[in-house]
Amino acid sequence: MITLQRFIAWLFPDRRTGHEKAREREFIKAANSLKTLRVTPEGGMSIDPEELREQIVSAREQLKHLVHNPGTRSGPCQTVATDEVAQEAAPSAEELQDCIEVVAWRRLSGGATVRYVCLQSTHTGRYSVATACLFSGTSESLPTCVDGNTHRQVANALQGGELHWYATVNKAMDTWDAEL
Repeated sequence: MITLQRFIAWLFPDRRTGHEKAREREFIKAANSLKTLRVTPEGGMSIDPEELREQIVSAREQLKHLVHNPGTRSGPCQTVATDEVAQEAAPSAEELQDCIEVVAWRRLSGGATVRYVCLQSTHTGRYSVATACLFSGTSESLPTCVDGNTHRQVANALQGGELHWYATVNKAMDTWDAEL
């Protein structure tokens, strides 16, 4: 039997990464440590809920230093909220240094679609809409704004510095639409 298992392992090697194998071993070890775990002949599993409850409570106690209590105020959170209001008004030089292009789509109620090219600051994680293009009708081809012209528009928006930064892509798109 062992020879057959070795032959099968040679024919079909496990191609998972070491991290995946280690995670599986950790799960098996954790499952085997459960005292009331029972496996039925049909393959079903059962466990005493009280044992799970005890493990959850002990894990919470060990990790409670990582959780922020929503009822308490903390200094850094207040500072971030103040910074967010200030950054919506005027972009900082840090936000304009490095950005990631994010493309978002929105379907309008009339059936048309809008393609937004947004920028995400790698420093702050905030979003700004650089340009948008409306797709309407039943045209099969893409409008001219999807070609290299879009890249030019994004570059002009970065150089012009008239970008407004928001915490989410939705807020940036909503503000863009409201300004039209």
